[in-house]
Amino acid sequence: MTINPYIFRGYDIRGVVDKDLNVESVEIIGKAYGTWLVKNGIKTAVVGSDCRLTSDDYREAIIRGLTSTGIDVFDLGMSLVQIVYYGQYHFNTKGAVMVSASHNPAEYNGFKLGADFSQTMVTDQIQEVRKLAEEGEFATGKGTVKKEDITEAYFAKLLEKIKIDKKFRILADFNNATAAKFLPRLMEKIGAELVVRNSEIDGSFPNGTPDPTERHLAERLAKAVLEEKADIGLTFDADGDRLGVVDDKGAVIWNDMLVAIFAADVLENNPGEKIIYNALCSKVVEETIRANGGKPIMWLTGHSWIKEKLFEEKAPFAGELSGHFFFVDKFYGHDDGFYAALRLLEYLSRRDKPFSEVIKEFPVYISSPEIKIGCPDEVKAEVVDRMVKEMKEKYKGEKISDIDGIRVDFSDAMFIVRYSQNGPYLSPKFEAKTQERYEEMKKIVVGLLKDAPEIDWSFGANLDSLN
Repeated sequence: MTINPYIFRGYDIRGVVDKDLNVESVEIIGKAYGTWLVKNGIKTAVVGSDCRLTSDDYREAIIRGLTSTGIDVFDLGMSLVQIVYYGQYHFNTKGAVMVSASHNPAEYNGFKLGADFSQTMVTDQIQEVRKLAEEGEFATGKGTVKKEDITEAYFAKLLEKIKIDKKFRILADFNNATAAKFLPRLMEKIGAELVVRNSEIDGSFPNGTPDPTERHLAERLAKAVLEEKADIGLTFDADGDRLGVVDDKGAVIWNDMLVAIFAADVLENNPGEKIIYNALCSKVVEETIRANGGKPIMWLTGHSWIKEKLFEEKAPFAGELSGHFFFVDKFYGHDDGFYAALRLLEYLSRRDKPFSEVIKEFPVYISSPEIKIGCPDEVKAEVVDRMVKEMKEKYKGEKISDIDGIRVDFSDAMFIVRYSQNGPYLSPKFEAKTQERYEEMKKIVVGLLKDAPEIDWSFGANLDSLN
């Protein structure tokens, strides 16, 4: 069977259901990953899936593939990716599969594949799996399957080092996704009052794709927080590792602000340490890290690459604009939206101020959300490469980074354009200290995009930010 090579992306596997993926191709991916595990001396794997309409069938197909190679499987059923990561420690195995397309629309599905404890595969390892799938020479054996529920053990681990002294009123909009099955029980354990919206699990996502970076979902959350007079609003992506928040005044707090808050929190107990953040993050992040005595390291966007850099640098924390947060400080180092929410509540409890007052203590920029604009997979790298060359020539005297697309930093503003590893689109973002400079940054980005004939202006997210 020929499998579309473009679904084997930078840090996971994602494709369109019934076009790129079906149960037969998924079983082959399971066999290929099982063979990779066998080659690397790994005999077991923990497997879970989100609530997408095909996820149960794909989880079963992945398990069939794994067991056919001799891998023993711990089947968590419908779960969150962070519970799967925790399962690696619980069952003492580096093998792990989460069936999910994360924040992609409902017609997508995919897989995050474990490479080590708390770490998922990145480009070279994923291409090894692709090659094994294409060659079709798989290990053989008779693995076993055990259905397991480790939720309570996971909750206990989350709360082991968390101390929240305040009773919060929390508004959670689940976007009909998987977190609705788990968060209410966790919030009960910390004594929070939880008000829920869109809590009926439905993998067709009738109220919009669960993506904390999309403005219309964040604004819906903000409206609900004001209606319910909540202290904070929370939302998560489909597999639960990404977090989105609004404050008690209904202000959308983009996740690079949370990276800054968490950096300040972590540096209190880890003075002088390195903090990792991705290239899409606001200038607020670097400024906050330096102001708190830390060492900022900007790196590639993508949960696997950020985690890899986190462990390589032995940093206590890393974070991304997308809502992935990685705490080595008092935790394992993998991205967990629930743990990030608990750390935020703990920080707010310790500060004993409303969220809106805490935010005022950080630098202020007028910032766009992360924008997603259509560009075909097969040409997106070439399109961004052209932009890199043009901007390097035009802004020779400015601070320029090309580790992840093209980012140009001025003293009071910045813009970035990169291509996504998750799907066929580019991800621009821009910000500035004043509205006038913000409009200048927007004009630069819009000009770059309009000069690229490959851009599909009909597809994307937060496109209103370019108007």
